[in-house]
Amino acid sequence: MEELLVSLADKAWKNSRVRDLEDRVVDRLAAATGREPWEVFLELDDLLTRIGDDAPRRLAVQAAYPVG
Repeated sequence: MEELLVSLADKAWKNSRVRDLEDRVVDRLAAATGREPWEVFLELDDLLTRIGDDAPRRLAVQAAYPVG
């Protein structure tokens, strides 16, 4: 699960959505919490959308300070 979340965070940082990855995270979270997958999906989708909406600003700041 940890690797899936790291991958998901990396994608979300760049506002990149990967359906297969998100589905795997939803399935694991639903199984771990006993919640319905559609409920988990809706919350995750909202979270990833909010994170993604701010991606252009974050990426612009990151590009302004390149690591040498």
